[in-house]
Amino acid sequence: MQNRSEELVHELGRKIVTGEFVSGQTLPKVEVLSEMYGVSRTVVREALKGLATRKLIRSNQRSGTSVLPRSVWQWWDFDVLTWIIDDENNSDFILHLTDVRMGLEPMAAALAAKRATDEDIVKIKACFYNLEQSVGDPRAWAKADYEFHQSILHASYNDLMIGTIQMLHKALVISREKTYYAMKEYSDPSYDSTTNEVLERHRAIYEAILARDEELARQKMTDLIQRVKSLLEQIYDHHS
Repeated sequence: MQNRSEELVHELGRKIVTGEFVSGQTLPKVEVLSEMYGVSRTVVREALKGLATRKLIRSNQRSGTSVLPRSVWQWWDFDVLTWIIDDENNSDFILHLTDVRMGLEPMAAALAAKRATDEDIVKIKACFYNLEQSVGDPRAWAKADYEFHQSILHASYNDLMIGTIQMLHKALVISREKTYYAMKEYSDPSYDSTTNEVLERHRAIYEAILARDEELARQKMTDLIQRVKSLLEQIYDHHS
């Protein structure tokens, strides 16, 4: 029963986050859902409890079970994040994710410039080397880029920042794959090549941290994430 109720949580959860069930809409009654999905009413009730825990729905004896607004969803829940990441029409979420990065990572870079130990610097340097080696392979790049930023984040020694970004791991890797391809299509004319731009923007952050220049590290990280957001906006404008 538990496994089937979890499956139903995923089926209904995906329909909610993709907009098949919209905010304010009343879901079919337990009896109807039971027949629709070929499961017991107990399984349906357990699944609805799971969705209610994630703040996707609210049940009321009089009005039934209704879909809650996106603003109250438990966005940090792993399943909710997975459902929205798997949705092909998730451009708003990816752009909002970049806004979260803008709010956290420049400060993390500044803190890393101030707090990084010698061991942290060695780690950041190794991650940058991996980044250099991954150019030309989008998947390897996405992984190496994430690890480079994680090495900086860990050197900030701010547990709340670290925890927040780690929860978004899967989404961040997907976002990086998108921007990697876009770099070639929407190249910056101030750089000799796409590869040069990618590496130089990251090198600038690494060198600012190495120089213990907090303000420069903050600015270079801000510049990078602004470029990422610009690329994503160009992608979505092109495909809209």
